Amino acid sequence: MKRTFLSAALAIMFLLSYSISFAALNQFTGNWKNTDPNTRGITTLVIDGNANDLRMHAWGKCHPQDCDWGEVNAYAYAPNVSAPLDPTARAVSAVYTTGFSQTLVVVKPAGNNMIRAEVFTRFTDNSNRSNYTEVYTFRRQFRPMPMRPFPGPIPMPGAAVQEDCVSFNPVTTTVRNIDGRWKIVDGNHWLFDFGDKRAEALQALRVIKYYRMDSSCFVGRPDPSFHYLLVNGNAPQGSMAGEDCVSFNPNTIEVRKIDGRWKIVDGSHWLFDFGDKESEARTAFAIIKKYGFTRSCFVGRPDPSFNYLRK
Repeated sequence: MKRTFLSAALAIMFLLSYSISFAALNQFTGNWKNTDPNTRGITTLVIDGNANDLRMHAWGKCHPQDCDWGEVNAYAYAPNVSAPLDPTARAVSAVYTTGFSQTLVVVKPAGNNMIRAEVFTRFTDNSNRSNYTEVYTFRRQFRPMPMRPFPGPIPMPGAAVQEDCVSFNPVTTTVRNIDGRWKIVDGNHWLFDFGDKRAEALQALRVIKYYRMDSSCFVGRPDPSFHYLLVNGNAPQGSMAGEDCVSFNPNTIEVRKIDGRWKIVDGSHWLFDFGDKESEARTAFAIIKKYGFTRSCFVGRPDPSFNYLRK
């Protein structure tokens, strides 16, 4: 009966709620403060993670300090069953359960750096109290950034990332020799050029088919400074035998200018070099954060002919 009630509440809520434009998951992630300082409900929300591992942490109004509701699993919702969650998410939900109640929180965009939370609470303690609903508006909280020894602002969370991607079918991709050069192609469209390195072309094709990569994305075309591949709008996940990968922590990476060159670094280890292209470095930084990449992988080091990122 409880599950039936919750499912019905979700269905009714989505049918009756106001219409919104498509969003992206990074419009929901971040620290949020209720715009009403006198609220008696939820005062603070923290939403963190990606479509495959999303969490929501909530605090409610209490005295002398706010009550910590704890952190629970959260779930993103796309506009249709075929849409990728990360770039098109239009709502996020989570459920908080206590010994006497169950509270459903549904979050939707409400403008620039604003979200709207619709909250449905029902009582499970046979107290005869009425189930009720509330609506709150939250503003994104930008945490002060620490002083750093390198110049340049750190990209702030929440901004939409403009991506430049070419889709292809991993099932029909193959390796062909065209005018003496080994290429990965999809039909008449060539995707990657390996020159005379046939073995590396075949290894890269195995990677593409293993992860079922279907989009090749760039920062800075026609001479891209950064390249990554996606699987149905998400980061490739898993582990392929024989991979050559370097791990990093997407939560600790930074954009730094080192010896006149803009780089993405993780501590003292630099990951990507953008030369004098600061804006491209910061776009790549936002993309890494968006997809939660944790591995930078190569085919053919020390002079790789193919590179990709995965989780």
